[in-house]
Amino acid sequence: MPHITTPTLLLDETKVRANIKPMVEKADRNNCTLKPHFKTHQSREVGRWCRNFGINKITVSSTKMAAYFAADGWHDITIAFPVNPREWDCLNQLSKKVTLSLLISDPSIVPKLADGINHDVKLYIEIDTGSDRTGINPEQTDDIQDIISRLSKHEHLQFKGFYSHPGHSYSAGSQQQVLDIQQDAVQKMNTLKTTFGTKYPDLVCCVGDTPCCSVAENWDGIDEMSPGNFVFYDLMQAEIGSCRPEDIAVSLACPVVAKYPSRNEIAVHGGGIHLAKDRLENNGQLLFGKVVTLTNELTWNLPVEACYVKSISQEHGIIACSTSFFESVALGDIIGILPVHSCMTADTMKGYLRCNSRNKIDHMQSSNPMN
Repeated sequence: MPHITTPTLLLDETKVRANIKPMVEKADRNNCTLKPHFKTHQSREVGRWCRNFGINKITVSSTKMAAYFAADGWHDITIAFPVNPREWDCLNQLSKKVTLSLLISDPSIVPKLADGINHDVKLYIEIDTGSDRTGINPEQTDDIQDIISRLSKHEHLQFKGFYSHPGHSYSAGSQQQVLDIQQDAVQKMNTLKTTFGTKYPDLVCCVGDTPCCSVAENWDGIDEMSPGNFVFYDLMQAEIGSCRPEDIAVSLACPVVAKYPSRNEIAVHGGGIHLAKDRLENNGQLLFGKVVTLTNELTWNLPVEACYVKSISQEHGIIACSTSFFESVALGDIIGILPVHSCMTADTMKGYLRCNSRNKIDHMQSSNPMN
């Protein structure tokens, strides 16, 4: 692999497409609209693969990301982040070009929205179903009704429904815990739909997180699903039970730069600025990634037994090895590392090398979003 000289994020298109397909089918079975969250891949090309499956609505996490994908022909975009009143100019430009949906996470934003937004936008009220991040408690129905009533006074502010990201599913220790979180979130969203649906029959409920969307089968009453991480998956999702290790579609290719026989460890060029610093715990040992061997086509199979990234600094990755793997690796070899959190790794690497063809794949962070 002489063309790889520094840490390089490899992307397996076959696995990505294989991950998209069952999520599309699950949404169809449940009469849901799949609006995948593109913050994971941040790539126009990967977004086009989603189009191949009939996806035509997307979710993003910033106005910059919305502009990047709007320029590639996406016309229905939800920004799943609390409305930022310092971005009125950007939001007004976007709302002239696309069907734009925004999230209200604080009731006091409504009068600012009315003054700041000049074009039609759709508004979800974000509901906190247990993650304690952003959103309104679903039991605060008087506050929710107050927000809806305020929106109704402004023709260009259109109440769309309720949005929730049950992000506490990422801390689940089993598929059953994921199912419990999902069922609780669905129940809370359906209660809101029952409470407000008579007066607002067109309201929609959207739920988006990869563990719940991957594990749970029953989405009765939910109109939209917006998971993101499922396109790539990662070690965290494999541990939760959202996927199998062989479903992970990205791997960081790292050059081996040192070997330490006394401790069966190797050093690679691949640290925190490449993998990010998300970690798992493995029998009391911190784990920042798992090792895979790469083929000449830059694909990989299951993780190598007893080989993992035990520590990282800015550029360094220190890998604990089995004896057989340690002896098989030489300085200058390229090994692969499956990331703990693929979203963060993709964001830090800002681009991909496609397996097999070895073509580069774009990433928003290395592109001009208005091109």
